[in-house]
Amino acid sequence: MGTFHDHMGELHGITVVVRQKDGNTWIGRCHSEDAIEVILHDADQHVVSESDENPVDWLSRARQMGHWPRVSTIRIPRETVSALVRLSDVNQKGELPES
Repeated sequence: MGTFHDHMGELHGITVVVRQKDGNTWIGRCHSEDAIEVILHDADQHVVSESDENPVDWLSRARQMGHWPRVSTIRIPRETVSALVRLSDVNQKGELPES
């Protein structure tokens, strides 16, 4: 029948967007999330200070064409996270839904 991962949380296996309080953004497949950390697999990051592209345009492009998985696994401390949403919930303009 398959392997069930109910203990991993509702976002397990879903492509998500993690916006950090410093404005940097991750996209990746969620492994798990709890009060301590968010763990993503096959992830890519947009670093505001290192990119000519703004985060909204980057998310819009990723929503349309997918992201490039540059990082195999990343553990993001929960205290640095300002938003965690499904990529499918990002609108066509690349804007995160209102909390």
